[in-house]
Amino acid sequence: MPFKKSKPTDCQQVFKASAWLGISEFQVFCNAWQAWYNEKPQEKRIESYFVDFLGKDVVPFWVRNYVRIIINRKDLHEKEKRRLAIGALTYYIPLLIFFILIMYALL
Repeated sequence: MPFKKSKPTDCQQVFKASAWLGISEFQVFCNAWQAWYNEKPQEKRIESYFVDFLGKDVVPFWVRNYVRIIINRKDLHEKEKRRLAIGALTYYIPLLIFFILIMYALL
């Protein structure tokens, strides 16, 4: 029986959006508030929603909407792909060179 790929939960999407944007989850909540209500939020106002998110996995509708917009942006997809490729290269190439030098020295 093949496994179905499950849709990511709202919480997983919030984590993904914060990683793509390079900001904290709390900042995602603040940006979402500002995008939805067109006003800069106070930390006290956002805090209760964020505590519910952390404790009960509750994502408010305005955060859900903002996160979906962020995840569907094509430019962020390309930026994330480049970031992952560059990260892999900067990690594995020096490691590969190190092992080649070790092998060369042993021969």
